[in-house]
Amino acid sequence: MGKNAVRLGVSMGLLAAVIFSAAPLGFAADREIVANRRRAEEMFSAAASSTLPFSFVYGGRPSASFVGSWTRRIEDRAVDAGKRLRTLTITDPETRLEIRAVCTIYLDSAGLDWTITLTNKGTADTPVIEQLQAVDVSIVPGSGAAPIWHGLKGSRCADDDWQPFERALVPGAKHEFGAENGRSSADSPFFNVQYGGGGVITAVGWSGQWRGLIEASAPDGLRIAVHQQYLNTVLRPGESLRSPRILQLYWFGDDPDRACNLFRRTMLAHIVPRIDGRPITPPIAHLSTAFYELNDSTEANVLAHLNSVKGLGFEVFWLDAYWTKKGFPEGMGSYGFPITMAEPADRFPRGLKPIGDAAHAAGMKFLVWFEPERVAAGTYLAESHPDWVVGGAKGGLFNLGNDEARAHMTAYLKAVIAAYGMDWLRIDYNLDPIPYWKALDTDPNRGGMGEMRYIEGLYRMWDDLRAAFPRLLIDDCASGGRRIDLETMSRALPLWRSDNTCNMTDLKAATVREAATKNQLMSAGLNRYVPFSTCGQMGSDPYLFRSGFNGGISFAEDTRPAGYPRGELAKGIAEDKRLRPYWFGDFYPLLPVTLKTTDWSVTQYHRPAEGDGIILAFRRDKAESDLAVMPREIDPDGRYAVTWSYGYEASERRILRGSELAALRLHIDSLPGSVVVEYKKQWSRLPDFS
Repeated sequence: MGKNAVRLGVSMGLLAAVIFSAAPLGFAADREIVANRRRAEEMFSAAASSTLPFSFVYGGRPSASFVGSWTRRIEDRAVDAGKRLRTLTITDPETRLEIRAVCTIYLDSAGLDWTITLTNKGTADTPVIEQLQAVDVSIVPGSGAAPIWHGLKGSRCADDDWQPFERALVPGAKHEFGAENGRSSADSPFFNVQYGGGGVITAVGWSGQWRGLIEASAPDGLRIAVHQQYLNTVLRPGESLRSPRILQLYWFGDDPDRACNLFRRTMLAHIVPRIDGRPITPPIAHLSTAFYELNDSTEANVLAHLNSVKGLGFEVFWLDAYWTKKGFPEGMGSYGFPITMAEPADRFPRGLKPIGDAAHAAGMKFLVWFEPERVAAGTYLAESHPDWVVGGAKGGLFNLGNDEARAHMTAYLKAVIAAYGMDWLRIDYNLDPIPYWKALDTDPNRGGMGEMRYIEGLYRMWDDLRAAFPRLLIDDCASGGRRIDLETMSRALPLWRSDNTCNMTDLKAATVREAATKNQLMSAGLNRYVPFSTCGQMGSDPYLFRSGFNGGISFAEDTRPAGYPRGELAKGIAEDKRLRPYWFGDFYPLLPVTLKTTDWSVTQYHRPAEGDGIILAFRRDKAESDLAVMPREIDPDGRYAVTWSYGYEASERRILRGSELAALRLHIDSLPGSVVVEYKKQWSRLPDFS
């Protein structure tokens, strides 16, 4: 490690000591808010170049060897009470390459959030730009045990999608990870590195091929770096490119769960989409013909599903991939004008508006699936606009990096959102794009620019749709959960965080229980960083339904058969609406997160301001009936009103000492079974009247 690492390590160590000495007790984040603000001011400074949190290679030379001689300018601007912007502009006086780093500094929660833009302000092509590390920081860890990488497995359509893991970073360890085949969350873009006295959470926002590095170099430090893998290009006069977006949160102490809750608070306060000033939550949605009629979906059988769920409390009616002409996937690429060209006249003779109208009349919002980025051969876009398709008339990737193509798709989506009365736009993405992106890089001096323009176009299309429809909600799907990153999570929610539960199509009871176990695992993992996400689940009984609920649910079971337990399902939906506010609280996994049928899954949501929370416990198929857990953030001297709900009806309320609640014993008779333990603090430190 070099001088850069030493300087950052010393300054953060001193800062930690100063802030710890004045920090309030408990969970207060004041120390991290101040530390992250000072960290931003240090890294994005008009002074020494050694503290820059990014790097690049320019004309074959590493930026650290020359960027200190470039001109610098700092601008600070207040955005609102919760954040301000610091913009650092660095310009090469010779080639006129401008580096513009825009950093959002959060004032009411912890973290700093930045993106780097490079612009050629000169009159000739720049030298080659490569190895643009959106974050490149070195940290001197405190003394003690080896640093630990707290990671998640990401989504690869595997049974253990989003399972957390821990790896010791012994001296010499070097871990490379990131996107796979252009899928940004094949490896999780959210990770936490813990070292002596604290750690840092890093989140990556790039919905393409990014790569990350965590390196422990003996004997003196850690390096964290993230870059776009294939970028190796010149910039033409007036042209710009951008880095991945980075959110970092530096934290103190020895509790990585506390650190993740600091991060969740920042996500809820500043990142996740909002409507009417409130973060949006996943809906309690019914998937209608998905898993059943599929490409045989018609207006009649879709409406039959809708009629069967009326009055049960569902919030969204979901029409998935199978409504288009030629079906899925052969019909992808039929998106054009008039919009009827995508509608199969034999199956949906009146289009989708009657379904949207019926959903609204039933008190539900309307969600419709689209896959705008894939074009099949023989469809309208392949035949009429092959120049918009990477792959031409044979089909392939719709080129969102082409301004004309993107404008067409944006106009089409605006038209159908209005015509069908859509409240939710479900965007899926089922191609591996790298061969297509590379095909766009016809100039050997322009490596990675096809991907660059494509991803920029993707973000612009989503942003234009949200600007045109301020109350529009977007579901981010990419063969399941393979495009869940900081940029997409600032625009959308993932209602389908893995395709792995799609094996529910065999509809066997054991398979549905397996989906429940996977949902328990995914919530216990991904909720550390992304407050809301859901995936498919079937089953109306408390064990199955609660397994799929995570602030909302993507419910996939056919409710039409005679004798279906509609009353039980309605009770489950009512319970989930009542419990949903807890998902805005702090989140704690109270047990190791596994898929073992001999294990329990237990998680806790706690709202510090309200002094209440829930413990959500699942006893799996082969687990013992009794378990002891240690809930977090419980005042041992307090008194708590507590209820246990094994079914959808709560037990009689009991008053427990905080010390009893903090060492809670759970018992579930049914196998499998579940219980929701709700608690609310009543008073503190009063005499024991029992």
